[in-house]
Amino acid sequence: MTVLVVALIVVLIALGFSQPVLWLAAAALVWFLVRRFDGGQARPGSSGSGAGATAPGPSAAKPGGALPSSYRDYRIRRDRQERWDRRYRRTHPKAKGGK
Repeated sequence: MTVLVVALIVVLIALGFSQPVLWLAAAALVWFLVRRFDGGQARPGSSGSGAGATAPGPSAAKPGGALPSSYRDYRIRRDRQERWDRRYRRTHPKAKGGK
């Protein structure tokens, strides 16, 4: 779908030389794409937590990933990591007598 929208933007820009109103349509489509694929950035009022919604402390600043955009995202990520850790410990028990 994205390829079709980008192709439509190119066509609208090309046709916009005869009808400049089509440039506005192309700009609206670009705005739509940017809003749709902005990567889950926090928007004002989206988390409901207010100020201080980012994850606290250095534990969230791991080299393997970006900081979560809200405390809710931090909790979801933390819970997923805990589930993965429990599953890993269950399926990979330590060998007896070894390190």
